[in-house]
Amino acid sequence: MTPSDSGNATISILEVTEVVNGIGNHVHQTNFVFSCISIVINLFHLLVLSRKSMKTSSTNIILIGLSISDLCIMLTTVYKHYLMTDQESSDCVTADTRVKVYLDLSIWSIQTIFRRCGCWLGVLMATVRFIIVKKLTLSRYGNWSEPRVGWVMVFVVFCISSIQTIFSQSRWLVVENRSIPLPVNCAEYQNIHITPQYSVMLTPFFSFNDQIVLRSYTMFDAIVTKFIPCFAFPVLTIALLRVLRKMKEAGGSSGRSSSGEEKKELTTKLIVFMTIAFFITEAPLGGIYLVKALYDRNDPITLLSTDLVVYFSMLVTINSILHPVFCVMMSSQYRNTIRRMCGVKPAAKMSSARNKTSVVSVQGIQMT
Repeated sequence: MTPSDSGNATISILEVTEVVNGIGNHVHQTNFVFSCISIVINLFHLLVLSRKSMKTSSTNIILIGLSISDLCIMLTTVYKHYLMTDQESSDCVTADTRVKVYLDLSIWSIQTIFRRCGCWLGVLMATVRFIIVKKLTLSRYGNWSEPRVGWVMVFVVFCISSIQTIFSQSRWLVVENRSIPLPVNCAEYQNIHITPQYSVMLTPFFSFNDQIVLRSYTMFDAIVTKFIPCFAFPVLTIALLRVLRKMKEAGGSSGRSSSGEEKKELTTKLIVFMTIAFFITEAPLGGIYLVKALYDRNDPITLLSTDLVVYFSMLVTINSILHPVFCVMMSSQYRNTIRRMCGVKPAAKMSSARNKTSVVSVQGIQMT
């Protein structure tokens, strides 16, 4: 590529970035509204899942962990919208007091912890459902369905995610009256030529040798947090569908009503839809992580990728709204719990086989 071609490419990227920025301001507002809606829905969702009648299996406990993750992500999104100067980059955190900087960094940490938890809890739930359904005849796998297994998984995922985030956030050093300008990627929300009272800079450990430590960690985080869950979830979902299909064929002689067959067909379509939605949401975010690892933060392609984050973050918000919706649609146990909470007499009980099908379906498709 000649220098002129390189220059033209840079200009094109900057033009695209300008368009993305213009639309991105409206997307930020929309994401804020959706986040508020998600908070209300997931508060009720968590209340339902916390009922004694729902805390009967490991997958339902993992659903509680997912709901808490969604709530924390949405609450931090609302905080960032109102109280942070820059909502897109933690390296642009500035404030008039040192305490405010530490508070903002803590909010970034909380959001990162629960974003990672949400990804892995979805994969773990699909794994648990697959193992339980696949190994129904083996007693040694029976304890996988016990609630304590779900609590252990939620706790372990939270601890690992917290440790990883603590290491990541240790890269920041809070400085007063910095001697160098803010990074170029901060220019969208603040004047980078004015020295802020307090801001953040990379520590020597993360900045030496062209930020090799930071780049390596960012690449590792992209693979572990985004790409592995992104590919593992569809694989597990497809495997679960195959097992359920075999169970359906094996039980075909017992006879199923046409409405039951339509319900299972709807379940399959919803599983496929949510798997695709998960891939569309998380795979691009993993790509953005890799761009940050491979390019300088002031490079045009890095600036563009940072501006694209809000678009995929809004998809994450929409996903968090859909989780309770699909629980209502696919689980009779969930619907009956809501009826009891509202003082309404639950509908007549279905056959145990139908109930098991409903529970397997909803637990197999839930994700972050």
